[in-house]
Amino acid sequence: MAQVGIAGSVTIGDGAILAGQAGISGHLSIGAGARLAAQAGVFGDIPAGESWSGYPARPHRESLRASAALFKLAG
Repeated sequence: MAQVGIAGSVTIGDGAILAGQAGISGHLSIGAGARLAAQAGVFGDIPAGESWSGYPARPHRESLRASAALFKLAG
């Protein structure tokens, strides 16, 4: 996708999806079939077949829970 930033020596497995503006730091591995949501900031290896999102990137459901908790703090 557009504007994905991939630093040096990153290994990306077959069928991986990197959505727009995702950023991946150097010397990491993105497993086959992994999915990175838009604007994900990746600082560690992503296992094959998993969906990750957020900044810093974490498993998608965990990222959703963290965002929900953050919004509750404001109220």
